[in-house]
Amino acid sequence: MDKKEFETRLAQAANRTWQAIGFDVLNAAEADSLPRDEVVECVMDYLSMYGRDKEVSDAFEHLPFEEKVQLLTKAFPYERYGF
Repeated sequence: MDKKEFETRLAQAANRTWQAIGFDVLNAAEADSLPRDEVVECVMDYLSMYGRDKEVSDAFEHLPFEEKVQLLTKAFPYERYGF
């Protein structure tokens, strides 16, 4: 898989992850929305469970932390996410 395909599939897996966990995260935070950096952190923690792309999540796990943040920030372009 080349870099472009990896980034595309990672963004898809990240968005699937947020769709799966977002409601519970927002309820736990008692908030209507969260800033992007918090969404990125949550998705990073649960990507392997909810992303439904083992090849991508395995490759993602071996990346340096800063690169993980950069890639997920690109996958979530808005400043806030919520209801």
